[in-house]
Amino acid sequence: MLANLFQVGGNPHVVYQEGPYERVALTDSASMEVYQGADSILVVMTVCAPQCSSCARVYNKEWQLIASPQSPTPSIFPLATIENGRIVWKDNDTWEY
Repeated sequence: MLANLFQVGGNPHVVYQEGPYERVALTDSASMEVYQGADSILVVMTVCAPQCSSCARVYNKEWQLIASPQSPTPSIFPLATIENGRIVWKDNDTWEY
């Protein structure tokens, strides 16, 4: 569904889709999760290089930005996923260099 909207130099493809949830691999190091709720659309973009970090956005049904949720705890590398129609944040700052 959404994978064909992106021209990022990779081979975007749907990794998982069930009901209103979809996970799309954009490149080897970037992915997008989308959840289409009754009145809004949640989008989480994650990029790994090599440490992963996410940003989240909430849009209305016309794809107008409503909010840019932030991690509830300060984090250099906030990691987000969508679980059951909600954005779940994880502190991803622990990294073995």
